[in-house]
Amino acid sequence: MIEILGVKLSMEALGFLAAFVASEVIGSSKLKENSIAQMIKTLIDNLKPMRKEDEKVAEVRKAAELLRETLRRIGD
Repeated sequence: MIEILGVKLSMEALGFLAAFVASEVIGSSKLKENSIAQMIKTLIDNLKPMRKEDEKVAEVRKAAELLRETLRRIGD
């Protein structure tokens, strides 16, 4: 815990505050186009079309619904 002007802050809170200030500075300056955060975001955005998790979740839900309907018919 660090005390600043009578206010006690944890190290995590200070880290969050520093990250918030840094993101605001990057967002309002020319650093936005050249920042590491922007490069990482671009990489993530480019990888999204390659992700298959959403399709797999839809397939599992469809299979679960089919199984439920089959069990319902067997029970009737």
